[in-house]
Amino acid sequence: MNWIGDKIALLATGVVCAAGAWAILHYSGKWFFPAVTVIGVLLLYRDNQRLRTLLKENGIDPKRKLSSD
Repeated sequence: MNWIGDKIALLATGVVCAAGAWAILHYSGKWFFPAVTVIGVLLLYRDNQRLRTLLKENGIDPKRKLSSD
């Protein structure tokens, strides 16, 4: 693909993403921000649990405080 085709594909992708973002914000109305906040907190909690499990599997206590030495 040449550089003009790449530019057109990038522009088209941007338009599709912008239209999708507009549609989600428009049709979800006042519930968008509370829903995204709850989903974000749940995802952070799940990631924290995954990282704690990984630490335990490698023999590191996840509750241990790091020394500042």
